[in-house]
Amino acid sequence: MATVEERPEAPDELPERELWYPTRVVHTGGTSESDPRRLIPELGFREYWYPLCGAEEVPRRKPKLVKLLGDELCVFQGASGPAAVLNFCPHRGARLTDGNCHYAGTVTCPYHGFTYNEQGECVAALPEGPDSHMPGKIRARACPTRTIKGIVFAWMGDGEPVPAEKDLPLELFDGSLVQHDATIWRCNWRPALENLQDAHAPYVHRNAIRMLGNPILKRSFSGARPLYYGGGTHLTYYTDGRRKDAPYQEFFPGVNGFWPKHRWRMAWTWLFKGTWQRRPHQGTGRASYLNDQEWGNGPHMPGMQRIDNGWSQYTRWCVPIDANTTRVFYMHATRPRSLRERAWHRAQFPIRQRWLQYRNFGGQDDRALVDFDFGRPEHFSEFDIETIGWRTLAILSAHYGGRHDRIPPEVLDRLNERAQH
Repeated sequence: MATVEERPEAPDELPERELWYPTRVVHTGGTSESDPRRLIPELGFREYWYPLCGAEEVPRRKPKLVKLLGDELCVFQGASGPAAVLNFCPHRGARLTDGNCHYAGTVTCPYHGFTYNEQGECVAALPEGPDSHMPGKIRARACPTRTIKGIVFAWMGDGEPVPAEKDLPLELFDGSLVQHDATIWRCNWRPALENLQDAHAPYVHRNAIRMLGNPILKRSFSGARPLYYGGGTHLTYYTDGRRKDAPYQEFFPGVNGFWPKHRWRMAWTWLFKGTWQRRPHQGTGRASYLNDQEWGNGPHMPGMQRIDNGWSQYTRWCVPIDANTTRVFYMHATRPRSLRERAWHRAQFPIRQRWLQYRNFGGQDDRALVDFDFGRPEHFSEFDIETIGWRTLAILSAHYGGRHDRIPPEVLDRLNERAQH
């Protein structure tokens, strides 16, 4: 597979020898047989539930176009709630989203007036009259949907959908208040998802508004190792991920200069100290939002990044639109203890999450990734440990039929056992 430097051998008992990732890996680039990145689908894993949009975004008189995993979907109000079918009329191929919803629970093609219900069945061919032989004979492919806490999810697989409770985060099914938003990033979903808590954060986000209350971070991944629980990977640190005793400026002999280059930021740190202060990392006395191994911190199949902030649970879901565009779908879950607290959580969401986190902070990632080439040769450092963990999970999922729950438990056990050493 990959050309590897200092590669530890995978255990003989592990059938996926060639998928084992050490800390130091050199990927040769491209889509050759030797590059394991080719196993992660360019347009995502199809056998999963994915977020389409907010339920409030689905109009009643016109269908809505949503592009997902390379497909165009026609989303409209069906008889039992938001529904989705492939966007092309099976009669002659016109786009259904150019049509109308003349009758409750249906969508009508703009070309020949063929009308479909939420199951994709043709129920009328308006120009041909009520005696047309077409109804009941053709159908558009329907994608099963579920609306949960104001979010419309669609099953994109070919087989029978698994229960949504099996694929979707736990806070969607408890008493949490879940607020959501979405932005568009101009890159493939794979680098968008791998834009995790690695060495980029202290550099790319050094001047994000919410970071001005802190010195430029100095990260440490000393002793980090990935652990696997079902659909998620987690990092375990010997440290909490930060170099606490590092000076504000450090000298780099290779450039004969200091970083940060100036000390003016110290004024901002003093002025905004505590305003957007980060909460402690897990394991430093902070209570977890979820007491669940699989759904805690770290990446999760099919394309989520999960961050447990203690008082809230943050999910950034990288949903493929096409090969060069990703819908980054955000979910922010909290547990307000009163109606007043619920109102406060709703009131602060547009500023604290949507603007500061998703637009200002996340927009910096989009600008960094817009010209990113996922297929180029790459050399991992110890700071890429979370990407290594995610790719291992994704490649194993692809190896076992496209779903993480098909990976034999003993394979994950062996990976975790290996990580302990």
